[in-house]
Amino acid sequence: MVIEGDVMERHLVEAAILQRSQVSPILFAIYISGLIKWVEERVAGIEGLSIVDDVRWVATGSHVNQVFRTLEACARESIDWAERTELEFDTAETEAALFNRRRGHKKHLHPKLTAKI
Repeated sequence: MVIEGDVMERHLVEAAILQRSQVSPILFAIYISGLIKWVEERVAGIEGLSIVDDVRWVATGSHVNQVFRTLEACARESIDWAERTELEFDTAETEAALFNRRRGHKKHLHPKLTAKI
């Protein structure tokens, strides 16, 4: 941990906090505080959001494939950051939601997606 530039010694933690504890979201936010900045600096046009104990990436674009390439880049950078900070994401909990402004175009309702995380 770094507080105002002072690096603290590492200590083994022998206790745990329940996931539903009121303290969990605060500790999660502190623990991943560098993730959003890391990814936003490396992936153009992305916005990161932390909601309770989740991280969301928001990408906009004029084509579905462009948005997926951006989100794939976010996934790669997130995993790189996690490896550097000794964190592991549960990729089974990963979801994607696509919002499209076009109406009545059936080809856009079920695009062929190949994104992988």
